[in-house]
Amino acid sequence: MTEAPLVVFAVPDLFEIGGPFVARAIEERDIPVVAPAFRDPGIGGENGMPPFDEDELRRVWREQIPGLRARGVLFPYVIEDTTDGSILGGLTLRHFDPMRGVIEVGYWLFPEARGRGLATRAVRAVAREAFASGLTRIEANVRIGNDASVRVLERAGFSREGVKRSLLRHGDGRADATLFSLLPGE
Repeated sequence: MTEAPLVVFAVPDLFEIGGPFVARAIEERDIPVVAPAFRDPGIGGENGMPPFDEDELRRVWREQIPGLRARGVLFPYVIEDTTDGSILGGLTLRHFDPMRGVIEVGYWLFPEARGRGLATRAVRAVAREAFASGLTRIEANVRIGNDASVRVLERAGFSREGVKRSLLRHGDGRADATLFSLLPGE
């Protein structure tokens, strides 16, 4: 019996989203801009982001993110408008599983960047790159009731698969999440 080879996914530092938009690896200079999102219940609270302040986020970025990236656990990006350098939101890839060829995607936008299809385009861009490199599945987990995030995934072609109970941090407790997936060719 021949074993399937492990999937190799060299996670890029930059994803072209289309138009003047890119998702690029977060840099230390981005921390003052993105830090408020971590403490915003409508952004970080919806996305299960730890409620870090700027100093804590900077410490984590310096001390933990390099190791997490190296192990395939977390790849954080900012979504940037290259015409003016403004940061519009963020995107993460996490929990890369080379045995199964699976990775999870997460995303968020500042309120002023919403309603333009940017999150959907960012998710599609990541999916194209992931599938081109041999991944076989992309997953996303969305808190039940987060209808805007559900619409992003549906427009990006993801399918609902089921509910993961008490998966996400939300407020002071835990929340159920809908599991979505996208396969090559969908």
